Amino acid sequence: MTRFGSWQFTCDRAATADAYGRATAGGSRTCDCAGCRNFVAAGLQVFPAAFLEFLESLGIDPSKDGEVYHMARQSPGRHIYGGWYHFIGVLEVTGDFPAVEFGDGFLSHPCVARAPRIETLEGRPVVQLEFHADRVPWVLTEQELD
Repeated sequence: MTRFGSWQFTCDRAATADAYGRATAGGSRTCDCAGCRNFVAAGLQVFPAAFLEFLESLGIDPSKDGEVYHMARQSPGRHIYGGWYHFIGVLEVTGDFPAVEFGDGFLSHPCVARAPRIETLEGRPVVQLEFHADRVPWVLTEQELD
């Protein structure tokens, strides 16, 4: 069993990596709204290195989110986003625990999976890994969202 903050879960890394390897795209890459296009264009600079390492340990491809959403412009050039990934496994210990801080305004926490996921994870027992990022740069040349 793996511990993440106060949560504990099991993860089938090989099956998760296989599912992500077979997926054609994540939610943000299938949407053409300005918020999603900016998130995709910002690329991996959205995520702290430690979060990318955590995703790798679970077998998750960071380019294939379940969904991403733009919440607000925090300041000129900086935006708040939320989103989630899924991995094959079971959330063994859950509760109203504080999110895990990765620094630079980036938080994450696992929860019971209820949201859309990539097609290759449908019908599998999955855990939802949500994130909140409040310093995503606006990299598109078009006008920023509010």
